[in-house]
Amino acid sequence: MSLLPSIVLAQNQPPAPDPLNIFLNKEKTRYIKFGGYMQIWLRNTQLNPGSKINDSQVNSVTDVSLRRVRLKVTAMPVDNLMLVLQLGPTNVNNLTKTDTYVDFLDGYADYKINSYISVGGGRSSWTGLSRYATGYTKTLLYETPLINLGDINKTDITQRKLGLFVKGAVGKLDYRFAYATPYNTGGTAPLENIAVFNTRVIKPNWSGYIKWQFFDKESNVMAQSQGAYLGKKKVLNIGAGFEIQKDALWHKTAAKDTVTDNLKQFAADIFYDTPLNKEKGTAFTFYGVYHHHDFGPRYTRILAIGNPANGVDPAKASFNGSGNGYPVIGTGNSLSMQTGFLLPYFNQQTKGAQLLPAIGIQYSKFDRLADPMITYDAGVSLLLKGHASKFVFNAQSRPIFMAQPDGNITAVSRKMMYVLMYHISID
Repeated sequence: MSLLPSIVLAQNQPPAPDPLNIFLNKEKTRYIKFGGYMQIWLRNTQLNPGSKINDSQVNSVTDVSLRRVRLKVTAMPVDNLMLVLQLGPTNVNNLTKTDTYVDFLDGYADYKINSYISVGGGRSSWTGLSRYATGYTKTLLYETPLINLGDINKTDITQRKLGLFVKGAVGKLDYRFAYATPYNTGGTAPLENIAVFNTRVIKPNWSGYIKWQFFDKESNVMAQSQGAYLGKKKVLNIGAGFEIQKDALWHKTAAKDTVTDNLKQFAADIFYDTPLNKEKGTAFTFYGVYHHHDFGPRYTRILAIGNPANGVDPAKASFNGSGNGYPVIGTGNSLSMQTGFLLPYFNQQTKGAQLLPAIGIQYSKFDRLADPMITYDAGVSLLLKGHASKFVFNAQSRPIFMAQPDGNITAVSRKMMYVLMYHISID
């Protein structure tokens, strides 16, 4: 297996000696550490109405894909300085070009001024809004709750922007704030009373997130937050955040005037993770988040992870578009929840494999849709070596929306997607 390079330079304590570490001085305070991970999907998808693969109309498809491939290198080149470079492809399936390109993901510097504050800059996923706005590691289900990724691949590329950030912790208060010069990922012509990203000069993006940590403190060395601690910590955090960007979108009025719209996102969330019986290894995890999105009138965003279809018959198409797409984000309000229960070790002596069943729900009331958008996820993880080696099975039910003769867009049916993922990490 070939893992593609990613460089992450860690900044607090030196890693434990192992073959993946190279120390740069006799005191072993400066080092390079290698690691990485890979996620392989075996998936069966009931496709949206009218979906096509090449020239064939298909109702369902089974495929194998690489959701993510990463190889990371963590190093401390000088005291208190963390440098990050990361490369790796995402969503590689049989519709991807044979010469799959490798994404340049991260390239930033992070300097720790003192125990309360660090500053950094470059290309990174440091952003505000919510706990999982940067994605997250050691997932509870098979994937990040997508509602947290409000403007992914619109103002960023694979959740990364160019900019500056400041982060730190003061007592139980953890914070992060970011200034970014967003990417121009391609706007479109304005539509009447429907906001879309525009083609004008892009203005700065500002974001922030703070959380209060009631029990154990979490690391803020890296941007991503952990999804489940598997009984290793007792964590209760309440957080709130924002993201704003002036004149990011536009629309036409009934009088055909072009009006710009500001991107505004606000969120509040809670994360609770606690061991239940340390001897048996049981634990409980809960995450809930409220999002208010304001992207302008009737804005709606369809997302399709690793879309297994590459076309759609317009005569049969739904509002969802092709493949596995559905409206994940839009002007309006959303609630999302994930929760799971870690079952006892199969073998109490070896404390090895465990099962982690979990469920997830997103409920969204978007201005453009007449009906609520509700998705359901249910899954179970077989943890062979914690999060480092695991199989995850996930079943997702998503709604299909269709435009009606009266102009309303309503939910008319549901489709399923089944994913069996193998995740392996090398750290």
